Amino acid sequence: MAKRALLVGLNRYPDPANALRGCLNDVDQLHRLLVDKAAFPESNITVLTNAAATTKAIVGRLRWLIDGAESGDVLVFHYSGHGSQVDDAEGDETDDGLDEIICPYDLDWNDPFTDDDLAGLVTNLSPGAALTVVLDCCHSGTGLRELAPETLDAPRFLVPPAGRAGRAGRTVRRFGARAAARGAVLLAACRADQVAADAAIDGEYHGAFTYYLCRSLEEAGCAGSYNDLLKRVRRSLSRNGFDQVPQFEGPASLLQRPVFAAPAEVAIG
Repeated sequence: MAKRALLVGLNRYPDPANALRGCLNDVDQLHRLLVDKAAFPESNITVLTNAAATTKAIVGRLRWLIDGAESGDVLVFHYSGHGSQVDDAEGDETDDGLDEIICPYDLDWNDPFTDDDLAGLVTNLSPGAALTVVLDCCHSGTGLRELAPETLDAPRFLVPPAGRAGRAGRTVRRFGARAAARGAVLLAACRADQVAADAAIDGEYHGAFTYYLCRSLEEAGCAGSYNDLLKRVRRSLSRNGFDQVPQFEGPASLLQRPVFAAPAEVAIG
């Protein structure tokens, strides 16, 4: 059994107006947890940050993560940065005509990395491997993880260019939903109609979701199921004044499984 992870964080984008503050701390925090608490070898963790987190690099390392997996392997993909939606180019979004995207450093609005692209990669996942997708970004139509209101005068949003996407009257979904439908476990920072806070916590900036996710895992010793973890993270966010409501998605049998455990390690009756 191998354990591998791809961790992506973007505080900086080409336009300084789109900058975030806590994404690199998110990556560092989860990196430490995977090595210290979940027995991931340091050599099996790839980190892409800021200008290195291009579309080509993310896709290439996702292929490294997923395509080479074997039965019993445990995989983690964590993304901390902006998210958005664009007009559907394939014609498969019959309900709202939109594709969900993440926003790499070199985001091309005309050729973005979509939810369909991630789902396509997951189809290559070995049936006996376990993939957890952790997304600390916003999933609304206008996009975009924002800074917590108490930390700045005005929130910053990554708005799609005119003509690329619209929000009014349209259904909003989460990036990663199709990957969950194909066997991954998706840990999303908020409901599809909410924003994910980039907030000052304990003296430095973090994504509120990643921060309390890692704290909850540390306190539980990475024990318990995904369903148990969801309850703990929601409770922590609420107690600390955050409105966002994390969503965990995937097959019910996988959500009952211990966190970061291979299917072969678990017998579910």
